[in-house]
Amino acid sequence: MGALLLAGLLTMAGRPAYAEPVTLSDALARGQDLSPRIAKARADVKAAEGRAIQAGVRPNPDVSVEIENFSGTGPYRTFRRTETTVALSQQFELGGKRQARKAVASAEVEYARLALRCAQADLAYEIAVTHADLRVAEDRSALVRGVAARAKELARIAETLVDVGRDPPLTKLRADALLAEANADDLLATGRLLSARQRLALLIGSEDPELSSLAQEMPMPARLAADAQGLDEQLAAAEREAASARVRLAQAEGVPDVTASGGVRNFREGGETAFVVGVSILLPFHNRNRGNIAAAQASGEAAEAQLAQARLDTQFTRRDAELMLTAANERLAMLSGAGLGQATEAARVAEVGYQQGKFTLIELIDAQAALTSAHLKRIEAEFDRARALAALGRANAQ
Repeated sequence: MGALLLAGLLTMAGRPAYAEPVTLSDALARGQDLSPRIAKARADVKAAEGRAIQAGVRPNPDVSVEIENFSGTGPYRTFRRTETTVALSQQFELGGKRQARKAVASAEVEYARLALRCAQADLAYEIAVTHADLRVAEDRSALVRGVAARAKELARIAETLVDVGRDPPLTKLRADALLAEANADDLLATGRLLSARQRLALLIGSEDPELSSLAQEMPMPARLAADAQGLDEQLAAAEREAASARVRLAQAEGVPDVTASGGVRNFREGGETAFVVGVSILLPFHNRNRGNIAAAQASGEAAEAQLAQARLDTQFTRRDAELMLTAANERLAMLSGAGLGQATEAARVAEVGYQQGKFTLIELIDAQAALTSAHLKRIEAEFDRARALAALGRANAQ
């Protein structure tokens, strides 16, 4: 792992460092502009709008030309007795097919637009969590790097004290173990920092090898009414409406259409002309579109169940995010207040006492380890709060 991290650091050291600090609002704006998933969702909306235009188009008329009574036998060997018919036919859709197609297309446009909003909300959630993760990774890396530097100095002091006979050999063993642990933590923190930096860079399209997150308070999502629909629930409702429209379309397609035609026939031998009219209609003896109707109805039942599930998921996600946010706020308040203050004071007293010969080096190590643990817990609590805020924002997205 150390070799991989070293290779990554050397590679990044050979590239230009822009040291670009990115706020959460900047990251959100850049991500929405550059994300392929958002581009795809926007293209899906355009495609649905194009299908909606096409759904309202009527069938085209049909022009036909027929020539009869030529190249046969007897008097029909030549073209003297040919009959030429020019006719125009038009299909008339019955059963409300055109209106049903327009209803399906309109529902699909609404679904595509909601899907775009869901994609934007999903991306915003992912960017917010990743931005907070990078902020935490930077804080953790800086903290652990300082701990490693102090551990190295303590190991040096412990070796000196053991050599002069002031402290037992156990002191040096404890200091060396602390140094090894601190170095391992430093490697792990560096790996997490590189990973978080890369994830955010991919989300916002940044090529900065030293990308950093600028601390910015995440806004508190607006509270919604208990029965307010989230985006996922709205999307499921749109799918249900589209499924209902597809049922009506399938039923309409089971009604046969009528094709009417009219034209003029020319009798070449006598030079006479006559009008020709006709009407044709399919006889629904075999195909009444029952299979498609049954399939559309089943899809409608599935969409209704999906809506019920989306409603339950939204309620659970919203409530869970609220509980997690409350817990994170309380935990952060405790860790940032008396807990951190006491650990800081204990480490200070231990260091002063050690310099005065009142405490052993092991006691100083324990006090500094407690202070480091308190800082790490506070950093993790800040990340939990940011993640809960992002989850609540996604659940309340409209």
